[in-house]
Amino acid sequence: MCAGSRGISLTCVLTPWRLIGVFATIITIGAIGAAVWVVVSCFPPVQVNSADQHLRVFDSAQKRWRQVCSSSANELLASISCEEVGFVSLVNYSVTSMPEASGDAGEFFCVRKEELSYGKKIKDSLYPCACESREVLTLLCQDCGRRSFAADRIVGGVDARQGSWPWQVSLQYDGIHQCGGSIISNRWIVSAAHCFPERNRFINRWRVLLGSIYNKPVNANVVEVKTIVYHSSYLPFVDPNIDDNSRDIAVLALTQPLTFTEYIQPVCLPAYGQRLIDGQMGTVTGWGNVGYYGHLADVLQEANVPIISDTVCNAPDYYDNQITTSMFCAGYEKGGIDACQGDSGGPFVAADCLSKTSRYRLLGVVSWGTGCAMAKKPGVYTRVSRFLPWISTAMRNYHNSPGVHKLARP
Repeated sequence: MCAGSRGISLTCVLTPWRLIGVFATIITIGAIGAAVWVVVSCFPPVQVNSADQHLRVFDSAQKRWRQVCSSSANELLASISCEEVGFVSLVNYSVTSMPEASGDAGEFFCVRKEELSYGKKIKDSLYPCACESREVLTLLCQDCGRRSFAADRIVGGVDARQGSWPWQVSLQYDGIHQCGGSIISNRWIVSAAHCFPERNRFINRWRVLLGSIYNKPVNANVVEVKTIVYHSSYLPFVDPNIDDNSRDIAVLALTQPLTFTEYIQPVCLPAYGQRLIDGQMGTVTGWGNVGYYGHLADVLQEANVPIISDTVCNAPDYYDNQITTSMFCAGYEKGGIDACQGDSGGPFVAADCLSKTSRYRLLGVVSWGTGCAMAKKPGVYTRVSRFLPWISTAMRNYHNSPGVHKLARP
């Protein structure tokens, strides 16, 4: 993945590979914020039905689905519910009356408002009730993780097709590509903390290039950055001699909201409680070097690599117990396909089984590694699921705070 020793300021991307016999179906993107059926795991505890947009939560004790009774906590509950299923932001919510003859008698949850909080699963704040008002919560979350165009993988090639990865952005300092990033809402980008060392903290010199497979501002949108928030416990910023890249995550707020198009789309975050699956294939994208001593790619590169178990990646001949719970590895034992200098902060995404519609979730952020595509030295990624509360807190606390900030664990 990234060249150099661990702990230095790294920027990482992709090396050439050969992919054979891969195809994908073009997916038509509906209206942004379209109602969707969402599930939090392959056996879903939370659902939003695309037919009626009603919020439903599974009662594991009674083995039944319950709708959620309207209350003074509707807006907060709706917002937290969207975050729980990885959709980042709430578009709208409303209340719908249930007819007496609907057959849902007793099939409701009520909410304890005082127990609701961001970063906490909503089921912990709900209890079965009769819902005397018979008014239930409906909501519409921001759509995410969908593509207008499938990836066009050519045998022996590495170029991504325009629109294949519409959440990918180039973070540029003084007009020069520094890192990758991922759109998660119309105002926020996720990237890596190490992309923002002290020498690069002049906020007005950062730009975000998006909507293009090229890392030059040609036929692309360029927007200014208002806010950068990085994890204050990213230890190399505390002591450069510390050999621990845990908590390598940051978020950026844009000065103006994005208008989503077929080339500019948000990626979904992991759902609360979603776990990585050893061996699962994901895709890493970026404009980094096409070899250890290579040059930055002009066209966005993409590569498919499998997730490696922590046990394997912490073996003495791999990374010898340097992979913490906030990281994961992805790659091949023999190397050959990897990220490299030039795309730190970029996305590692995978389609999931959590939705009736195929969606991509941001499972990892390109972080560090030894060399590029070396045997038993796979790319190491920030495990995004461990930082969902941190991301939520950063967006809520700093949405109107220009400049560069650091945030500890919420």
